Amino acid sequence: MIKKTEASFITNGNLKKKMSLLFSLIPEKRSLVMFALAVLFSVLLVGCPAAKDKTKTTPPVDKENTSEKQLDENNGESSGSEKPVKATKELVMAEIWNTVEKAKSSCDLNLQKAEEFRKKILNVGEKRTEENTLKPLNMLFVHLDRMLPMAELISNTHPKKSVRKAAEECEQRAKKYASELKLDREVYDAIKAVEEKGLDAYAARFRTHILRDYRRAGVDKDEKTRKKLSEIQQKMVKLGQDFARNIREDKKSIQVTKKELAGLPDDFIKARTKDKETKITITTEYPDFFPVQAYAKDHKLRQRLYKLYLQRAYPVNEKVLKQILELRHEYATTLGFSDWADYNAEDKMVKNKKVISDFIDKVSGLAKPRMNADLKDILTRKKKDYRRARSVQSWDRFYYVKKIQAERYGVKPDEVRAYFPFKSVKEGLMKISQELFGVRFKRVEDAEVWHPKVETYDIYEGDKMIARFYLDLHPREGKYGHAAEFPILSGVNNIQVPTAALVTNFPDPDKSEHALTEHNQVTTFFHEFGHLMHQLLSGRKDWVTQSGINCEWDFVEVPSQLFEEWAWDQKVLARFAKHYETGDPIPEGLVEKMRKADEFGKGIHVMRQMFYAGLSLNYHNKDPKNMDLMKEMLAVGKRYNPYPHIKETATFASFGHLSGYSSMYYTYMWSLVISKDLFKKFQEAGLMNKEVATAYKNTIIEPGGAVDAAKMVENFLGRPYSFAAFQKWLQKN
Repeated sequence: MIKKTEASFITNGNLKKKMSLLFSLIPEKRSLVMFALAVLFSVLLVGCPAAKDKTKTTPPVDKENTSEKQLDENNGESSGSEKPVKATKELVMAEIWNTVEKAKSSCDLNLQKAEEFRKKILNVGEKRTEENTLKPLNMLFVHLDRMLPMAELISNTHPKKSVRKAAEECEQRAKKYASELKLDREVYDAIKAVEEKGLDAYAARFRTHILRDYRRAGVDKDEKTRKKLSEIQQKMVKLGQDFARNIREDKKSIQVTKKELAGLPDDFIKARTKDKETKITITTEYPDFFPVQAYAKDHKLRQRLYKLYLQRAYPVNEKVLKQILELRHEYATTLGFSDWADYNAEDKMVKNKKVISDFIDKVSGLAKPRMNADLKDILTRKKKDYRRARSVQSWDRFYYVKKIQAERYGVKPDEVRAYFPFKSVKEGLMKISQELFGVRFKRVEDAEVWHPKVETYDIYEGDKMIARFYLDLHPREGKYGHAAEFPILSGVNNIQVPTAALVTNFPDPDKSEHALTEHNQVTTFFHEFGHLMHQLLSGRKDWVTQSGINCEWDFVEVPSQLFEEWAWDQKVLARFAKHYETGDPIPEGLVEKMRKADEFGKGIHVMRQMFYAGLSLNYHNKDPKNMDLMKEMLAVGKRYNPYPHIKETATFASFGHLSGYSSMYYTYMWSLVISKDLFKKFQEAGLMNKEVATAYKNTIIEPGGAVDAAKMVENFLGRPYSFAAFQKWLQKN
């Protein structure tokens, strides 16, 4: 999921975090990106002197583009750290907030710098130009970029609660400033006064999009209305944090015996068995929840854990969500829109809520017959175990889909897992990414990190270091529980290096000898790495709002969902998927069986996605004042949900996308339509074809937010995108 925060500034105020729900309830068969974060940009702290900063590398700036005078004129004179970095020698690198003091001082400094640039803009006494207005504005945004994403990352991953809290407090302060900024009429008038004539295409786009976002924020309203909008935004920020925290911190658990875990892999049971204890603790965290749902023979255990999972953050989040929905509606109607859904769609590819509604109905119409056929097959198989079974329940879906895949197609989960020890998966994915995108990864052994298990890598093109990323791959207490790509710094030419983190909860080789990985975890890894490459390789821009994944929100899942296809290709898998005992590569016949088996349950998967898309839209396309959240959810469920509602549960309370994506959950399937169309070129030429990969990198990945999404697709395909490839995939038998 890409997490959307209400008070961010650019591109409709979205700080996008890419988060994927690791084989989540939400994505039925494959993961999502829960994205949450970074359209405002990626944000982290600036560089300190090298002697104080072990995390800092200092890549040289291209000589022809660098002079201290030039960078000063470009308002790049300071790194924003405690001691200014010399712009002629190094670019700003991210610093990690590992103490409360560090989080606070970074926040203080960057808010101060942002305000200095705001005043600089307002104090211009001559004709307004790119140099005296747009470039200082760009640097103002750079300093917001050095706070917001870092705050989001640290509040979700740092082992110390006090540091997580300090990061949340910084996030609130920065978003309050951003909220006030986008209602600042003087700044708006200053930007508007810059003549578009004479600007290059990118500077003109920067100006046009900023003016659009200011208008969407209500800057043209009277002072009383602007104050009201600012207050609403601040409340939405706080409630959004509460909603996410309530889900994150409500980890429920049950005590079970080894007998109850019959069907689970031996390594799963062994990793959770403690000496002298007869009971084993199973939690609602993903590393426990999904294996139990997929393998446990005891249907009562699956039911018990599933029910507990859907009770997370309930009832506390019912009240929080209702407040969020009411505030969003008030915000949208104050701006003259009929509701939040219409407001939120305006700057996306869809443009209005009717397109979303029509899209959901179109996809549902195609998927429903297949869903019914899938459910019939599952019920038939279930009756072999329980003759009196009359329906398929949510806790049946993973278990019986795998049963049918094994019995009908010969796909045995243990056989598949044997080819995916985690270390091999990670190494293979990184090698494939380097070859595909023409880059090189280099491990940074002495980098400062927020936890000892976090790894740091620099990305090189030739001899030039162009980006940095962190891998935080295994579960621990207090950490974000799904899978997500977190932007940290948006790359800006001659100023700062693009930086991001991948946060997941995959099997830990330190806790299980081989850490055998499910294939859907492998696809999740590819998915999130697709986001990572998109964020980092699009990070060489002059304008921070065009760096990274700052394209339209309903396009951000295209590169990530496309990259999943590599995890299904036998030639690609054979590079790294090797049996943990024999070393033999995964057989072509097994991959073919896996692909055929994956077709089963597709109708259920798509309809489940439409349930979430419909829920996200219907909570936002009307006045929520008298809305009963449970009744609305049940009504949407009758139209789209393949499974009956489970009594005493509330899906909406732990549906984190409602905070981040709000009315836009449709974006996953919308992006899938486009990614299926793009994939045709790779299918025809070969997945590792360098010519196609280079064209893809140049036209889809590197543009970031500098080109409209539809135009990027047309540049790659040579035509507008089409629904045909997706429809063929959906209806394929």
